[in-house]
Amino acid sequence: MITLENLHPECQAREIRKQRAPLLAQADIAINKAVDKGENVTDLRAYRQALRDITTTFADDLANVVWPVKP
Repeated sequence: MITLENLHPECQAREIRKQRAPLLAQADIAINKAVDKGENVTDLRAYRQALRDITTTFADDLANVVWPVKP
Protein backbone atom coordinates (compact mmCIF):
# COMPACT_ATOMS: atom_id res chain seq x y z
CA MET A 1 0.00 0.00 0.00
CA ILE A 2 1.34 3.41 -0.95
CA THR A 3 1.08 5.95 1.83
CA LEU A 4 1.67 9.66 1.85
CA GLU A 5 4.94 9.12 3.73
CA ASN A 6 6.32 7.07 0.83
CA LEU A 7 5.73 9.76 -1.78
CA HIS A 8 8.06 12.47 -3.02
CA PRO A 9 7.26 15.84 -1.36
CA GLU A 10 5.81 17.25 -4.60
CA CYS A 11 3.52 14.24 -4.88
CA GLN A 12 2.56 14.60 -1.22
CA ALA A 13 1.55 18.22 -1.86
CA ARG A 14 -0.48 17.20 -4.90
CA GLU A 15 -2.34 14.56 -2.86
CA ILE A 16 -3.02 17.05 -0.07
CA ARG A 17 -4.43 19.50 -2.63
CA LYS A 18 -6.69 16.75 -4.03
CA GLN A 19 -8.04 16.08 -0.55
CA ARG A 20 -8.38 19.80 0.17
CA ALA A 21 -10.34 20.72 -2.98
CA PRO A 22 -13.74 19.33 -1.92
CA LEU A 23 -13.28 20.76 1.59
CA LEU A 24 -12.70 24.22 0.12
CA ALA A 25 -15.76 23.86 -2.10
CA GLN A 26 -17.87 22.85 0.90
CA ALA A 27 -16.51 25.77 2.92
CA ASP A 28 -17.37 28.20 0.11
CA ILE A 29 -20.94 26.87 -0.01
CA ALA A 30 -21.27 27.10 3.78
CA ILE A 31 -20.02 30.69 3.75
CA ASN A 32 -22.40 31.68 0.96
CA LYS A 33 -25.35 30.12 2.79
CA ALA A 34 -24.38 31.81 6.06
CA VAL A 35 -24.01 35.19 4.33
CA ASP A 36 -27.43 34.74 2.71
CA LYS A 37 -28.89 34.14 6.18
CA GLY A 38 -27.06 37.09 7.69
CA GLU A 39 -25.01 34.85 9.98
CA ASN A 40 -21.50 35.50 11.25
CA VAL A 41 -18.98 33.87 8.91
CA THR A 42 -15.76 34.74 10.76
CA ASP A 43 -15.11 31.16 11.92
CA LEU A 44 -15.94 29.70 8.52
CA ARG A 45 -13.59 32.14 6.81
CA ALA A 46 -10.80 31.28 9.27
CA TYR A 47 -11.41 27.57 8.56
CA ARG A 48 -11.28 28.17 4.80
CA GLN A 49 -8.04 30.14 5.16
CA ALA A 50 -6.51 27.36 7.25
CA LEU A 51 -7.39 24.94 4.45
CA ARG A 52 -5.78 27.22 1.89
CA ASP A 53 -2.64 27.50 4.01
CA ILE A 54 -2.30 23.78 4.77
CA THR A 55 0.49 23.14 2.26
CA THR A 56 2.56 26.02 3.62
CA THR A 57 1.70 25.38 7.26
CA PHE A 58 2.92 21.79 6.94
CA ALA A 59 5.46 22.38 4.17
CA ASP A 60 8.18 20.60 6.15
CA ASP A 61 5.98 17.65 7.13
CA LEU A 62 3.24 17.05 4.54
CA ALA A 63 2.97 13.42 5.53
CA ASN A 64 1.59 14.51 8.92
CA VAL A 65 -0.94 17.16 8.00
CA VAL A 66 -3.49 17.95 10.68
CA TRP A 67 -6.68 19.11 9.00
CA PRO A 68 -8.52 22.05 10.53
CA VAL A 69 -11.88 21.30 12.09
CA LYS A 70 -14.91 22.78 10.38
CA PRO A 71 -16.81 25.11 12.73
